Amino acid sequence: MAPSITLLDLVNAVARYARSEAEVIATIVCMVNQGHVRLCGTFKGARFDLTIFTAG
Repeated sequence: MAPSITLLDLVNAVARYARSEAEVIATIVCMVNQGHVRLCGTFKGARFDLTIFTAG
């Protein structure tokens, strides 16, 4: 079972090791969407819809 974590705690944990903001975002999206972690709190059960993001 995937561990549950708040989005804020996940961002803080990933940011400690990431080299850029883009790496933080990509890592979190991957971890959440692939089910490696489950968000709890305000974002409980959330997933990221990558069709709304544009390169820029």
